[in-house]
Amino acid sequence: MFSFFLKRYLYKISTMQGLFILALIPAFIYVSLAAIQTDRFTIYQKIKILPDTPLALSNSPSDFIMMDWFLFHPDELFQDAYAIQSLNRELQRELPPQAGLMTEPQLIQSIKQTMSLSYEKDTLSIKYTGFDQKLGKFMTAFYAKKIIKKAEDGVRRQEALLAKQIKPEGQVTPIPKLLPYSELKGDLTVESERELWRNERLPMTLLLLAAGLAVVLVLIGVLELLDASFKSERQIARVLHLPVLGAVPNLSRISRVMSAKA
Repeated sequence: MFSFFLKRYLYKISTMQGLFILALIPAFIYVSLAAIQTDRFTIYQKIKILPDTPLALSNSPSDFIMMDWFLFHPDELFQDAYAIQSLNRELQRELPPQAGLMTEPQLIQSIKQTMSLSYEKDTLSIKYTGFDQKLGKFMTAFYAKKIIKKAEDGVRRQEALLAKQIKPEGQVTPIPKLLPYSELKGDLTVESERELWRNERLPMTLLLLAAGLAVVLVLIGVLELLDASFKSERQIARVLHLPVLGAVPNLSRISRVMSAKA
């Protein structure tokens, strides 16, 4: 009995293949909506600063390193423990929904994936590339302020170090104020991005295709159950109480076979 219904179901599928186009609709709608929506943000802040500007180190009360060193070691700036703690506290205060879902290790991983530094023509650019515009603007502004503060502290530390070096030599010439300090160059810039296709959409697309296919298969099964036509000679004989002398085969299938051979 099961093999009979399976055979009828498979036959129904072969006669209603056009319905399978419906399985593509959910995935098509998802891909289309994703393509027209903004799903990436590039947020950057430019800072006017020379490469030999000293930046204070947070793990020491007197040490500093020149700014260009951080271009080759950006993690030393972004992953600084003191900076991470300060950023985490400010996020919890200013953006509680985002910060509440992010632990400190997750915040570190997010920074590593989204934040970057670049330098050109005495201008440092702090850049965020990611999905969350609010979080990106907050982190970009935070690190821009952090660099300016590090530059101010670094210059003071460098002045103090030079003063100590000059004092034993008996010189009384006042130490000139070391330049340059850093300063913001323009406002925070936000650029939105759209893409027709991104690889991270593949799992959802496949899931929607599978769901659409399952719905179509169920629909075909329901249509087969609702079909009141006779399915076999035995069923005709049982309902009409008359013997069946013969049956006409599926002429459309025979016609297709004959036309293919011709």
